[in-house]
Amino acid sequence: MNRNFSLKLVSRLMGGVFCYGFGKSVIFLLMAIGFLGSCSEGESRYVKGNVHTHTYWSDGDDFPERVARWYKDHGYDFLVMTDHNMILEGEKWRSFPEGHEVLAKYREEFGDEWVIMRPDTAKEGNVLVRLKTLDEFRNLYERQDSFLLVMGNEISNPHAVHLVTINKDRVVPYTKGTADEREFMISETVRLMADYRKETGINSFPVLAHPNFTWALTAEMILNNPDIRFFEVYNGHPLVNNEGDGSRAGTERMWDIILAHRTASDGLLLYGLATDDAHNYHGGGAGPGKGWIMVRSDELTTDGILQGLDSGDFYASTGVVLKGISFDGKKLSIRIDGDPGTEYSTEFIGTRKGFDPSSTAALDSAGLEIPNTTRVYSNEIGAILAADASLNPSYTFTGDELYVRVRITSSKDHLDPNSGKVLGKQKAWVQPHIAAKR
Repeated sequence: MNRNFSLKLVSRLMGGVFCYGFGKSVIFLLMAIGFLGSCSEGESRYVKGNVHTHTYWSDGDDFPERVARWYKDHGYDFLVMTDHNMILEGEKWRSFPEGHEVLAKYREEFGDEWVIMRPDTAKEGNVLVRLKTLDEFRNLYERQDSFLLVMGNEISNPHAVHLVTINKDRVVPYTKGTADEREFMISETVRLMADYRKETGINSFPVLAHPNFTWALTAEMILNNPDIRFFEVYNGHPLVNNEGDGSRAGTERMWDIILAHRTASDGLLLYGLATDDAHNYHGGGAGPGKGWIMVRSDELTTDGILQGLDSGDFYASTGVVLKGISFDGKKLSIRIDGDPGTEYSTEFIGTRKGFDPSSTAALDSAGLEIPNTTRVYSNEIGAILAADASLNPSYTFTGDELYVRVRITSSKDHLDPNSGKVLGKQKAWVQPHIAAKR
């Protein structure tokens, strides 16, 4: 392990926590200067990152350099740039009024030698600004074992069928379709990404974004796409309906419906991510810093992050910090990095074998079927199997669980870091586990 990596101190900035495996000499040095903190020999590091980010390259409202700096300055370890249907590569110009406030800040902060402009002959009083590619600005911020920028994009099919991809070197095209072809667009995007991986050898995979945005997707659509392994259980955009409503399932309910049916037939687990889906950096509801993932990785590299995601060795968070997660095939144990005076409620959620798989249509207040909506299933799906208020909660499988996932809720408010608005309570979501077969 790189010595600089091992020497990085434990950080709690913006909800992040990082633990490392230290050599004995490093431990002695840190103990001598009082910086060892809560990490112990043999522990791995959790790296904090956002994998859903927009800039002026698509519909964000700031330059990518300034967006990257926000995340680095706020304690993140990595950031994936995911503009719609493009990667930050090639030549792209954007028109601004000459007195545009963000452009003025950009020029002041980076200097006119960095900012490339020319008159916009098509629009009087405007200038064209060439947007920097990721390769042009990554060296401003990237530091070995400290901060990493990753190319990605959001494959944005029609009718809000969006899939975020990580680690891309070219654009995978979106798929055209009607509102009745949403399920097909999911499967076609998954197929195109599988072809991309096979052709390039690059480990990249799709994350199904904001399934309840405009109530676009249903649990059944995801069930009919068995190769989808990742989705956003939390998305920080204000219009995505994470919690559902009185008639429609929220993302956690969808997660359990999918997990129950998949695990009953030995299908793939579905992992849940928390993301910002950041667009607004000057006010507005889709700002940065609301949700992130913590990936266990001994190195801050794209490969290390993707390996952690691939194996489900990560958790999603809106503020709750974990020291560690361990599973021996039967017992699932969590260690919460608790704040003084804060209470934590840990719920072990799962579905037992033999659950009722039947469903009925979701109905509105008038008793009419709601179109394009996740169906209503038995409460046997996604039941709370146990609850614990300690900082070291654990659950021992009894043998009839198909899977168990974990939700930890803090008594602390989840605040929008940009507006101060209360968004709910801080949470963390631990990925689903299945008992080892004996």
